[in-house]
Amino acid sequence: MTYQDVALTNKLRQVSHLNRVIWRRFILNIQPLLRNEDERRKLGLTPGGTRYRSRRKSFSNPEQIESFNRLADHVRLEEHIKLQHLEELMHRFQDHQPEVTVKHPASKYEPTKYEVREAGNLNLEEFKDTISSVLRTHEFDDQLEKLFLKLDTSADGNVDWDEFITYMLLQYRENDYMRTKKQIPFVTEPKIRHVLHNRQEPSQKIIYVESPARYVTVSKECVICVWDTNLHLERHMVMTQDEVHPTGKKRRFKTWVTDMLYLTNSRKIAISSTSRDVRFYDATSNKYFEEFNLFGLPDVAVSMYYWFDRDVPSNKSLLILGMDSGDIYLFQFLKPNLQLFESLYQHTTADGVTKIFFQDLEMHYKCVTYSVINQAHPESILKVSYIADNEAVISCSASPRNSLVILDKNRKKKSYIFKLTKGIQCFDYNKQMNVLVTGSADHHVRLWNPYVTSKPTAVMQGHATGVLDVVVHEGLAQVFTYSRDAVVKVWDIREHLCLQTVVIKFPSTLYGRMPEHGNFPFHLQRPPINSLLVACNDYLALMRLGATGILKYDAPTTHKTQLCSAIYNPFYKQVVTGCDNSTIAVWDIESGCKALQFSNAHGDEEITFMTFDGAWRRLITGARNGTIKVWNFQNGHNLHKLESVGEAEITGIVPFNDKKIIIAVGWSRIITQYDDSHADNVYITADKIWKGGQLHQDDILAIDYCPPNLLATASFDGELLVWSTDTEKLFLRLRKGQPTQLDEKLKANLRRISAADAVNSRPNSRHRNSHKLPKGQAAPVEKLLFLKSRLMSHSTDGALLVSSEAGCLKWWSIYGKKHELGYFYGSDYPDETILALCSDPHNTVLVSGDTRGYITIWDITEYCLQPEEKRVKLPPPRVENWHAHSSAIVNVEYVTHSDCTYILTASTDKTARLWNLQGHYIGTFGQAEPWDLKNLKTWQHPKTPWSIDELHVSVGHQAASSPELLTAETDPDPDPDPEIDLNLVPNEASKSPQPEENNNQHIKLKPIVTQSARSNSKTEDKEQSFEDHFEPAITLNQRSQTFPGQQKPSLQSQRTTLGIKVEEDLKRTKKDREKRRDNFGKIDTKCVDMLGQGCLFSLQGSSHTGHHGNQRAKRLTYLCTIVPKELHIRSCNTWTRLGAEQQCHKLGKVQVCTQS
Repeated sequence: MTYQDVALTNKLRQVSHLNRVIWRRFILNIQPLLRNEDERRKLGLTPGGTRYRSRRKSFSNPEQIESFNRLADHVRLEEHIKLQHLEELMHRFQDHQPEVTVKHPASKYEPTKYEVREAGNLNLEEFKDTISSVLRTHEFDDQLEKLFLKLDTSADGNVDWDEFITYMLLQYRENDYMRTKKQIPFVTEPKIRHVLHNRQEPSQKIIYVESPARYVTVSKECVICVWDTNLHLERHMVMTQDEVHPTGKKRRFKTWVTDMLYLTNSRKIAISSTSRDVRFYDATSNKYFEEFNLFGLPDVAVSMYYWFDRDVPSNKSLLILGMDSGDIYLFQFLKPNLQLFESLYQHTTADGVTKIFFQDLEMHYKCVTYSVINQAHPESILKVSYIADNEAVISCSASPRNSLVILDKNRKKKSYIFKLTKGIQCFDYNKQMNVLVTGSADHHVRLWNPYVTSKPTAVMQGHATGVLDVVVHEGLAQVFTYSRDAVVKVWDIREHLCLQTVVIKFPSTLYGRMPEHGNFPFHLQRPPINSLLVACNDYLALMRLGATGILKYDAPTTHKTQLCSAIYNPFYKQVVTGCDNSTIAVWDIESGCKALQFSNAHGDEEITFMTFDGAWRRLITGARNGTIKVWNFQNGHNLHKLESVGEAEITGIVPFNDKKIIIAVGWSRIITQYDDSHADNVYITADKIWKGGQLHQDDILAIDYCPPNLLATASFDGELLVWSTDTEKLFLRLRKGQPTQLDEKLKANLRRISAADAVNSRPNSRHRNSHKLPKGQAAPVEKLLFLKSRLMSHSTDGALLVSSEAGCLKWWSIYGKKHELGYFYGSDYPDETILALCSDPHNTVLVSGDTRGYITIWDITEYCLQPEEKRVKLPPPRVENWHAHSSAIVNVEYVTHSDCTYILTASTDKTARLWNLQGHYIGTFGQAEPWDLKNLKTWQHPKTPWSIDELHVSVGHQAASSPELLTAETDPDPDPDPEIDLNLVPNEASKSPQPEENNNQHIKLKPIVTQSARSNSKTEDKEQSFEDHFEPAITLNQRSQTFPGQQKPSLQSQRTTLGIKVEEDLKRTKKDREKRRDNFGKIDTKCVDMLGQGCLFSLQGSSHTGHHGNQRAKRLTYLCTIVPKELHIRSCNTWTRLGAEQQCHKLGKVQVCTQS
């Protein structure tokens, strides 16, 4: 090393030391400001107080990221890093001073080149050493290299603290989102009903009554309302008030209801009131009537609870009353399913109500006994419950001395007393989970061990007002709580986290008003209804629990809507798919499992194009509204947002890694460039100045790049251009665009379209229902593909470019004198097109995918290598052809993985699939069972997607016929009429899991004697087969999506209530007519006349007269009509029963005459 080199090295060390000193002083001075979040935001520092990097103002990331890559055998590195590790890593990054390394040693012509990195930048080895030293383990060495590649999106070989902490924050965010997303129970808006009959009084209690399934509510002022399961009011009634003394000297107060219960095994409803009575209503019929009235209780029953043995309902049951004095009354019914009390007629009123005085309850000892627990609480008991296994009673009150008490029914065991300062307003106990949940006026929800009274196991905070009611959902392991400000919260019992908050917008809560509630505003109805009802003032809210529905079996799909593309990344060995609802998913190609998914990538816009950058580190997506975004698809971080050029769809993106630019084309008809040289620029402006100018006069639909400098673009009018990327000038015009010759009618329709709507008025190619070209329209170029290896092998005279135009594949030469060398139609079906093309690295095969869903592999080794006198019209040899998808294929890729080759396909049928070159079906990305590419037994082959779909469809028909098999995303209430239940609409086609062809093959007996009868019967058969074919299962309202062009809307979803009634009556009438035809048949008078008068006289003159004689005559007449003419016998007396049966069976007649 020379003297100058040593001096330069010392100088660099001094500068680095000085920078370190300045940086430390800066941190000490700014540390007080870092404690204030507002000051950090003003200074532009990250939440961790890290060094500021010059960066433009960032934009919001509305996308929702989901991670599915969870290894079962060990913990991921990202999950192992805790808060203390992050703090230590931050200091390590800040204090790191990279050494000066020799980039190029000295030579004769140039001195030694040194690489000087900025402080805080770590290369791969430094990154692995730093993480391992902080975690104090080398267990994650294999994952550290992969993590470094995920962080180094700029591919410069360095990672700083900003990149690392951004990745970790997104990782934590996606973990939180996935934890809550999978367990959110309420997926639809609450349905609110106004209870007019309450007269602005709150509903005290909501109960569920079985057979038929109905909800019953009671207001504070004794109004009972009966609702169906969709909250449609059926009827209401008012409870009778106490009789006033005739003299009027005794003052009477208005009765208020305190609680209501449903006695399931007795089919009765019990209602307690401030009149110190409990009324029992009979609920065995649709009309509820009062049967017993237990009056004269010592105190007012504020809360009630009923228990019975569900295994043996006829055993003894228990009714528990919590009184306002703090006492607990226990009534034990000995014969609950037969009668609750003795029927004493001398105490029966004119309305048929048996009134039972509490002091005379001993007279009913054969039916009921009672006991009292005195002074369980010093205040009113707000809620009671019962634990049958321990024979323990749970009660709560607002008393701080004994807020909740668990005591033995017989007072022989130890009592457990829980104390809170503000008491306990409500509670719920679950025996299977052994958890006690309480809510109180201090806004907190607490979880307790029932036998540990000193301290709760968890305190969950989040409510802004007092908690009124709580309920435990055992199936979801969640707690639903309701506060005074009409807010429902969902809590996870295991993790003690709030998963969901639902603010119910009751009209009584508007403008900040505090609503009034009854004593028990909550009711959770478990499967199969799965609903949560909330009462507030004179309103009811119905909230469907979507997460507990039994999932319907269906064919595996990759996304919920049709796909736009599926591309393979060889660097990470992953497949990335995108769909029309702006969702992007990352899949592991070796197993087909989902690793990551982030939705809302482009808002509500469809993703139209996807590609990777040259280093395979970043994902670039374009949308229908012209927006382009650059992603770190390993964690869903939006790195750059590119300026859109109008509201024009993006149809092609080409990144140039060497020039650090991105070229995009679309319906804007221009070629746009973006500067990709600065990794810190969040928002990149568009460079619309292309030196070659705007030559396309119609929308650009396809683009492809061939190194080193050829760029091909094609438009909707068929124009095909080749550009030089070095000069940005036109290199070759292969074909000029042809103006469209439209008829006058179509021109008139196009004139009505405004200029604003005309930009994206034409549907995307994959969305079109028909691909047949209108008369007078030029064939649009749907796809371009360069055969790059031919250019590298210096075969310049042959075809280098393939274009897809209305199903024809045309082969173009770039450097030869003759440009169009050949063409052929690439589909087996007419009026189809090819949207997907790819080739192997050596360009020996061409893979095409058409709009019918077929994949074809062509051998193009010798195809159009040299120009001929005439254009080649014969197709190349076909290697393979198979049916891959049920609708249009939008993308195909030739994948080379682990020395094996595969075909990746994406389609508008919502699936992306993997195949080998022989067309063997490996699997669909998104299927339940993963595959192993090295284990052929895990492949779906020899099955095909169609055999698997048939299995799922048959199971799906069975699921659709059951009302319990409602999925989480469907709402079983499209607000029908109360008298009509959509789940009860019969569907004969869904009763049998047989294929549809078999269901339509009905054998019917037709009279074959006249042409008119034959034509009538054929018409009826056509109508019947049409109805059988279009007899769909129950369809529910679904969220609006973009559907494939081949998909037709369901007819069932358009039927109204009146239409259902009329259809039911028509079906009933048809069935009656068919029964009569089977019994009597059709009587053809012409056929009867052929038999002569003697036959008719013999029938009419038979000994069987009256009704039975007429029936016999009709049967014999019909029997004569179905027998061929040559088999007729003039005398009906010669017919025998045996002969008639034999002839009828020969003709396929099942119903035969029963008399001789």
